[in-house]
This record gives sequence, C-alpha cells and structure tokens, in this order.
Amino acid sequence: MDIQLLSHCLVLHLLLLVAIRLQHHRVRAYPDFPSPLPPTTTFVGPAEEDKTVFPPLLTKFTVKNNTEHRSQVGTTAVLHCAADNVGESTVSWIRRRDYHLLTVGAQSYSSDERFQVRYVKDESDWQLHIRYVQVRDDGVYECQISSHPPISLFATLHVLEATSEILGGPEKYMTTGSSLRLVCVLRDNTQPPTYVFWYHDDQMINYHKTREVKVENDGGLSVLFLSEVRAADSGNYTCAPSNAHPAHIIIHVLKGVASKDANSSPASDDRKGRGQKEQVWPPCHTECPTRIMLQNTRQRLTFVPPTWMPRHNSSGL
Repeated sequence: MDIQLLSHCLVLHLLLLVAIRLQHHRVRAYPDFPSPLPPTTTFVGPAEEDKTVFPPLLTKFTVKNNTEHRSQVGTTAVLHCAADNVGESTVSWIRRRDYHLLTVGAQSYSSDERFQVRYVKDESDWQLHIRYVQVRDDGVYECQISSHPPISLFATLHVLEATSEILGGPEKYMTTGSSLRLVCVLRDNTQPPTYVFWYHDDQMINYHKTREVKVENDGGLSVLFLSEVRAADSGNYTCAPSNAHPAHIIIHVLKGVASKDANSSPASDDRKGRGQKEQVWPPCHTECPTRIMLQNTRQRLTFVPPTWMPRHNSSGL
C-alpha cells in the first residue's frame, strides 16, 4: 500500500515539472515589447472630439463692377461675370430694362436665341453672348449670384450704328479726261467691314469689265480710282460697307473749256454787250473742278434779264 502511494506521488511530481517547463518555454516564445505610446497618452472618445466649425468662403467677383462695353450692330457682344467661391450658388443674367431673365446657370431662359451663356471653367467666368447685336439691345445687364446674401454685377452695353462718309460730298465737279478718286471713311465702327461695294447708280463697279476701276480697302477706309472719266461717268456713286450705312455722292463730269465756245455762256455774252469786263479763266489743269464749280455758282447767282424784258435806267424812265 505504501509503495502504490509513493508511485502516485512520483507521477504527480513529474507532471508538475513538465507543466512548469512548458510554461517557461511559452513565456520565452512571446517576449514583451515596449509600447509605442507614451505613458501619459490618453484616448479621446466621441464625446471629446474637436467640434470647430469653419465659416464658408466668401463669394466675390473677380472683375470690375459697373463696366461699359461698346458693340457695333450686327456683331457679337460678350459680357463677363467672373467670380470666386461660387460653390452651389446659381449664376443668372437679367436684362434690367424689363427685368427679363435671360440665363440661369448654363441654361438659356429667353425665347430670343441670340442670348447664350458660356461658362469658362479656367476663369470661373459666366459669359453672356449676344449675337447679331441690334439697337434695342442697348442698356444695362445684371449678373446675379444666389449666395447668402446675393450679390450682383452690372454691365452697360452701348450699341453703335456705324455709318460711312465719302469725303468731298455731296457733289463733285470734274472735267472729261481727268481721274476720279473717291475716299469712303467709316464712322463709329468697332470692327472693319468684311467687304465694301461701290456702285455707279444701280450698277456695282468693283469688278467692272469695260472700265479700269481700282478699289483699295484698308480697315475703315475704302478708296475708289477711276481714270479718264467721261460724260457717261456722271451720276450717283455709292459706298456700301458690309457693316455700316452707305454713303452717296453726285459726280458731274463736264466737258473741257479749251475753246471759246466752251468758255462762253449766255450770261457772259450779255455782260460783254453791256461793256462789263469778262472773267478770263486759265487753261484747264488740276484746278479745273474748283474753277468750274465756282463759275457755275456765279452763273446761278447772277440774274441776266432776257432780251424781251424792258430795262430801266437810273432815272427810272
């Protein structure tokens, strides 16, 4: 009996030694590493998070307000509305004359298809394009951003009606064989014309087949050259630019005055009969148009009574 008890004790002792040995190996297999957190670190719970609220960025325009723009009839006018920090706000264009809503965002709300909006992303610019500008488009336009509070930018459009003028008008006198040079100048134009047509009466002469006609265009200037004019070249000449009102001039081509018959007139013959000194004109050169116009003016201002009308002397008899 004592031997059995002793054997049981030895077995329990061996099992205890094995358990201690295994526990020692397990501790050595998993060593303790130092904690990366400082000993004073404390964890913040959801109730202790930072609740700082930053105010929204201020919406502001990056172009000048109350600007003025000039545009010619028939061209395209562009009004700018550039702004920063627009965010979810809406950009609209309004015509102030009648408070007509033209565009909202990228959509057009006008039945007039000439009004369109174009958004330039790189510049954050909502541009209002008005194609084929007309005189009735003149006025103030408002760009409104629906921020809090809303802000507005105003632009005034001045629509110009370009006109043309032929220098030396409305009439010009010439002699046969001389050269005609007409200069047409554009006024109040913002863009040069695409073309300028010249007309003699109702016929366009830019590309005349039988006459030597030369037309030179330079921006807002057009010059017509016609050499060796003749009586058939008399008439109405029209300068018609593509984007301006036309201009007119009347050309009178008169015969030369080299002979006595050409210089004589009923008024001059009557003055000779009364013993008055007759004006002697020099031969026709470059001063001919001026001299002929002056001569015709004097003839119009001088009243010569016809031969059948009785003449009164100084005594009243």
